[in-house]
Amino acid sequence: MTKIAFRAGLAALAAAGMLLSGCGGSDSTESKGGTAASQAPADNGVAALTADEILAKAKEALTKAGSFHIAGSATTDGETMSLDFKVSGSDFTGKMSMAKDADVEILSVGGKQYMKPSEGFWALLAGPEQAKTMAAATGGKWVLVPAKDQVSGLFAAADVNELLKPTGTLSKGEATKVGEQPVITLKDSGDAESLLFVATVGEPYPVRIGPSATGEGVTFSEFGAKFDGIVAPAADQVIDQASLGK
Repeated sequence: MTKIAFRAGLAALAAAGMLLSGCGGSDSTESKGGTAASQAPADNGVAALTADEILAKAKEALTKAGSFHIAGSATTDGETMSLDFKVSGSDFTGKMSMAKDADVEILSVGGKQYMKPSEGFWALLAGPEQAKTMAAATGGKWVLVPAKDQVSGLFAAADVNELLKPTGTLSKGEATKVGEQPVITLKDSGDAESLLFVATVGEPYPVRIGPSATGEGVTFSEFGAKFDGIVAPAADQVIDQASLGK
């Protein structure tokens, strides 16, 4: 499941390379509707459901929350990527790192997609010499990315349906804990390294995706939080991607 988002970032890098050749924490146990601290938290019943039903409940809870924070890292095909996104409805802001000094800020607001690549990111796409040209052309401004474009795959990393989309058949694993949060584990037959841990008390939020309950992976937190920093950049701070290389 995690690899869907990270793989989208890597695929976008490869596609963007072709495109440019001519010129991817708070306490993750936070949940709504918890019981008083003096009482044992109530089981939400999802552990008794089928794996597919649990996933549906997790997606429903995350969508109902309206906003969340996701952060962490994963290694896919030998490439380690990290991300840190704050998502509010269909809007989000954050950063993805795909290699040393290869960072890209990503912003999606009001149906428009923007990215602000570092020179290292450009180097990863088109080599160090071309990177200097692209960095100079953008001048530290946001690059407006078309909604349906080779580079737009980067924006899949904050899509709930993509983040929680299995590549194979789901099955239930063990009941365990992520920190102090009781969870049920979901296994993906198409991606053995990506386990989904869903809260079994309070709201059935997805708490974590990773190869285990600790270590490398991504965690979800700040469900329902208000993020004030997701705003469109000023017009003079935006350059249209179509103008690059002209």
